[in-house]
Amino acid sequence: MKLKLKVITIALAVAFAGAAFAQSGSTSKVNVQDINQSQSGLLNQQQMDLGNASAGGKSNVTAKGVNQSQSGLLNAQKMSIGNASGKGSESKVNVQNINQSQSGLLNQQEMAIGNASAGGKSNVTAKNINQSQSGLLNAQKMEIGSASGKGSQSKVNATNINQSQSGLLNNQVMGIGNAAAGGKSDVTAKNINQSQSGLLNDQKMNIGNAK
Repeated sequence: MKLKLKVITIALAVAFAGAAFAQSGSTSKVNVQDINQSQSGLLNQQQMDLGNASAGGKSNVTAKGVNQSQSGLLNAQKMSIGNASGKGSESKVNVQNINQSQSGLLNQQEMAIGNASAGGKSNVTAKNINQSQSGLLNAQKMEIGSASGKGSQSKVNATNINQSQSGLLNNQVMGIGNAAAGGKSDVTAKNINQSQSGLLNDQKMNIGNAK
């Protein structure tokens, strides 16, 4: 029994040491193309994470032809690419032809690309980004290259960004290169489109705001 307890203690110590190392100096270089994720049904949750950096990590992400789709009822969908969170975290992001679509009832959709928070830094080039949603009582959000929190910085070059929503009692939000709570952002944006149709909907677009 004593021997067994010692083995478990050593194993736990090694596990925690590995976790600390991963958080303090992890790096990743990601080059992906033609990634597809789809889901349909009821009460589902779908998430895609590509090259995000946290707790001092660094990532360099190149992604092309990434597709995420979901349909049904009471579902949640999230796509996260090259976001940097935490002091010392950095991400360099070059993405194009990114598509996220969702249809149905009481769904939630979110896309986050190259955002910096809690002291993180991001450098984002985004081209041909599309997010679409249709149905009833849905919520849709797109956030690209925003900086939130003291020390956070983002540099954004965004071209051909499209967000569309149709239906009833829906909510739609787009944010590009906004700075909040001490963050700093540098934004270049071209051909940005947001469209919404239906009844009793809410639509909001924020680009390069500081608060």
